[in-house]
Amino acid sequence: MYQKRLQDPVLENDWHAVYLASELKEQPVGVMVLGERVAIYRTKKGVHAFQDLCIHRGAMLSKGWVQDDILVCPYHGWQYDSSGQCVCIPAQPRGEKIPPRAKAQAYSCMEKYGFIWVCIGEPSAELPHFEEFADPQFRPLACGPYTVHAAGTRVIENFTDFAHLMFVHQGLLGHPDYAELPDFKVIKEKDRIYIEDVPIFQPVAHSGSDKREGTTYVYRKEVYRPLSARLTKADPSNGQALWIMLTVLPVTAEECLVFMVVSRNYAFDVDDANFIQFQDMVFDQDARIIETQKPELLPLDLQVELNHKVDLFSIAYRRWLKELGVVVGTI
Repeated sequence: MYQKRLQDPVLENDWHAVYLASELKEQPVGVMVLGERVAIYRTKKGVHAFQDLCIHRGAMLSKGWVQDDILVCPYHGWQYDSSGQCVCIPAQPRGEKIPPRAKAQAYSCMEKYGFIWVCIGEPSAELPHFEEFADPQFRPLACGPYTVHAAGTRVIENFTDFAHLMFVHQGLLGHPDYAELPDFKVIKEKDRIYIEDVPIFQPVAHSGSDKREGTTYVYRKEVYRPLSARLTKADPSNGQALWIMLTVLPVTAEECLVFMVVSRNYAFDVDDANFIQFQDMVFDQDARIIETQKPELLPLDLQVELNHKVDLFSIAYRRWLKELGVVVGTI
């Protein structure tokens, strides 16, 4: 069934992680961005993205193949260069000019932080910045993608929330006996909102930590795009820190893919698979709750749900989305 593209000028003009870079090989791949089918593929010159539609008879270009850096439609063999221009129609007599309309819709595409990023509109800003990815003192790992049958806005809001750590992640990231949160302040800047210096007791120290018992980590959480956020949790006693960048791809209004980079400055001798497995488990716990929330879309009217002072970050995020004019994933 044909999926209609979701209309949201803010998100259309933003960058979205759509695929793991390590998984994009010789063959094109189809992804969905805001209800729009997109074909991504790799050539010697880099990565490229087209609307997943051949202008001729509507076949999916992602079902085709790459030949000498040219994307070939699987239906009639029409060939498109990296700009989207059709350069060959096999059935057309030699010497005839290719019709000017014979083009594929090309989208902005790049590879960074271990992901393939696509913008289906006109990029309104640079890619989300994650300086720790290139810091030699940190080791970054790509996690996910995770499919969530919920709005991406719900995922970001959950990522900014502290009060669920003691219950959804009980015994891992928090404990009910330490559920009380300190007073905190949300700081808003031109292009981001954040909170910092929030102490949270964790009953089990990080994998690879030099501590065997629980410890208190100091958190900083930040949202710097409608569907991109990051956090750091640090142990002040030994300087060990963990950074997480999370970015959400809105597949439809009520389904999303979550991509994550987890970067640490400790325990390089511990198998990376242990950290990925732990993150998989934690996110699965989050997703099970997020997928039960009603309404599925995030209410921007603060009177729809009951807000408490511990929800200051959530309130700030909803107000910010409203100011930006984000439509998809909100009501």
